[in-house]
Amino acid sequence: MVYPHDGLPLDEARAPTERNGAAPLLPAARNGGERGRRTGAGVQSTEAGADPLAIEHPTLAAVVAERLRQLITDGTLVPGVWLNERDLCERLRVSRTPLREAYRLLASDGLVVLLPKRGAQVVELSADDIANLFEVLAVMEGLAGKLAAERASDAELEHIADLHRQMLQAYAARDIKRYFEASMGTHVAISAAAHNPALAETYRRLNMRVQNLRYKSNVEPDEWSAATADHEAFVAALLARDADTTERLMREHALEKRDFALREARRREQ
Repeated sequence: MVYPHDGLPLDEARAPTERNGAAPLLPAARNGGERGRRTGAGVQSTEAGADPLAIEHPTLAAVVAERLRQLITDGTLVPGVWLNERDLCERLRVSRTPLREAYRLLASDGLVVLLPKRGAQVVELSADDIANLFEVLAVMEGLAGKLAAERASDAELEHIADLHRQMLQAYAARDIKRYFEASMGTHVAISAAAHNPALAETYRRLNMRVQNLRYKSNVEPDEWSAATADHEAFVAALLARDADTTERLMREHALEKRDFALREARRREQ
């Protein structure tokens, strides 16, 4: 599958900067985190007591659904498009049964709508939808950052720092797909490090609905540079275990993504 944004004509690779000056160097993660001291040793280990006979194996429908999620995220399947069942079966090399099961999985994620006798259509969010979703996501991302600064183990913070370094490398190479994977990986890792399962699951489901909007914002060079600088700032605050600053910066970052998505949506609705 050819992705539409390869080879972006972006400016020369450069180190990202903050809007008002040079981006701060990332400090080493500070020791601490009461929750981290209790759980940190288990970050890299498998779950104790797992049944050795258990088979971790995704269904074909789940694999197909994940592939379609990727195509929706990167804009190959654009909002509002009807999914052609015959074409997708041929291109994905699957039968109709797993494809239709995948449609149902995507519908439960809010990525497609299913209509009788018409099939599946990629959801197109209105300006109001975007404003409402990001309003909640901004609060959740801020809270996740604050809790992670307070609760994350040192190993979890190092993992987040490593994902951030991968993101910066991808930005320097102007590799948008690798950048987005590391960027979203950073957000997911911060959410997990907050050690609040209800927050992590709710965030995952809501954030899934705006992945294509977040991806698209990085196609614009200025937006991409600003987002990278945002990451530099809030990851630095997180590694320093500055909970209040991390919360504020992550909330502002989400609201900036909202503002870009709203401009695009209102332009489309005119």
